[in-house]
Amino acid sequence: MSPGARPAADRGVELDRLRALLRRLHDAPPVPRRPASPTKLPVEPVETPAGVALRRVEHVTWPAGWPSPSEAAPGTVYLDTETTGLAGGTGTYVFLVGLGRWTGSGLRVTQFFLGDLGAESALLHAVEKALADARRLVTFNGRTFDLPLLETRYLLARSRWWGTDLDHLDLYPLARVLWRTRTADCRLTTLESAVLGLERGDDLPGAMMPSLYFRWLRTRDTRSLPRLFAHNQWDLVALAALAARAERVLSGPAPDHHPLEWMGAARWLERREPARAGRFYEAALEGALAPAVRVRAAWRLGLLWRRDGRVEAARSLWSDVAIGPEPPPVGLLVDLAKLHEHQARDVPAALAVARSALEHAEAQGLAAWRPAIVAGLRHRVRRLEGRLAHPVTLRRASAVAAARAGVYNSGHDG
Repeated sequence: MSPGARPAADRGVELDRLRALLRRLHDAPPVPRRPASPTKLPVEPVETPAGVALRRVEHVTWPAGWPSPSEAAPGTVYLDTETTGLAGGTGTYVFLVGLGRWTGSGLRVTQFFLGDLGAESALLHAVEKALADARRLVTFNGRTFDLPLLETRYLLARSRWWGTDLDHLDLYPLARVLWRTRTADCRLTTLESAVLGLERGDDLPGAMMPSLYFRWLRTRDTRSLPRLFAHNQWDLVALAALAARAERVLSGPAPDHHPLEWMGAARWLERREPARAGRFYEAALEGALAPAVRVRAAWRLGLLWRRDGRVEAARSLWSDVAIGPEPPPVGLLVDLAKLHEHQARDVPAALAVARSALEHAEAQGLAAWRPAIVAGLRHRVRRLEGRLAHPVTLRRASAVAAARAGVYNSGHDG
């Protein structure tokens, strides 16, 4: 036996002892982690069937001049979350859920804080109870981030997911349509400054919120938590104010809003309420728009009119745009050529517009990166030239020209 070697019997005894120790460790019930004492946090304890959750409640008085949420929408709750990461997935926790309700004089903000990862079930129960009487959620990018992540956490906790029971307005897509032409980007902080003129002052970027929370988990130092709560609260205030602004814009058009907002509202309403969309486009065309934007508004309005059977009105509007100082989009000219040819039976006018569209397309270099468009225009021009050379088409074109001349002359004779 080499020095230091142990008999086989002794090794067997040692292995048996280690196996017994491992069995005891495996069979022992886990020691529950208790959330931090609420006395050390600016929160209050809330009893739930899953344990104690931590809650913070504050009333934010609404300053004069801010757009205020409509009181005609009871049961509306504004929701914003703070999470341990932006990637999502099962490893991402929601450590703060902020809920805002309009009281008539301001926003009542309720925040549920995950003081310890082991208290997640209690937080989820508390949030569900707080939303028991809610009828509608308003979020900012909640459809693709906040709600899917919350649903994942409820699924992992084997708790009922309440999100499918509520009407949901994700303000982000609407904000992009209403205001993307007026701002550098459509982040919440950018919109609240550019659209509402609101300034947060000494606020930390949202990207720093996870690091503040991880610092809390490591050190239990409460000094950074007020800024975390303040950031989430301001997100809710900005969300409510922007939602109110969007509501006012969509209820218009009103003279206190920008014509670009009317353009955005029209685009938002095109498939939802086409008649109202047309009124917004008409208001925008009467406002101070850049020439290129005005042309786009006329094109969209003409499409609505054509869909509604107002073909002659659309043709007249597009004809005015086509001879204006701003080069019209090639697509507008193609649509105008179709109206001339198929609705007005005016082949010479259709040919003239098709040739103009082809010239614009070639000048813009579309032959290189959109060859199908240029090929289609060339085919249209050849086909219209062939139609115009046909004797029947020639007689019809002469009749149209004579009728126009007669109307012109009679108008001047009168």
